[in-house]
Amino acid sequence: MKKQAYMILAAIVLATVAGLSAAKAQVSANPELVANIPFEFSVGDKTFPAGEYTVRCINPNSSTKVLQIRSKAGSATALVMTDSVIGKIKDNAQLIFHRYGNEYFFAQAWMPADSVGMQAPQSKAEKTFELARGKRATEAVVASTRR
Repeated sequence: MKKQAYMILAAIVLATVAGLSAAKAQVSANPELVANIPFEFSVGDKTFPAGEYTVRCINPNSSTKVLQIRSKAGSATALVMTDSVIGKIKDNAQLIFHRYGNEYFFAQAWMPADSVGMQAPQSKAEKTFELARGKRATEAVVASTRR
């Protein structure tokens, strides 16, 4: 009887340790980007003030990734469904914005050491700016990774 109790206890401890290790591996494989964005920008139909933001993928194992963009204070937040975009491997994380004059629109997020980025769809407002100006200018903002 004691032997069975010890075996059950050992199995519970082993399962708990394995579960914690798997959870830790998932967290470390899903970095959170921190960026100080020096300009006002739009994500979808929302406008965000300049400031410090965190960006993280909330479903890293999905083929259609969803990014959460949140201000440091937590007062501004957006969820963005993205498409994959293939590019060169980047050493540092990057957030890419499309710029039309003084208007900035969130476009892509790139994780460090990854050749697949996450691209946001164009909003109606951005399409309007693009049609009016006839071309798109991009500006890259480099974000640092924090775990």
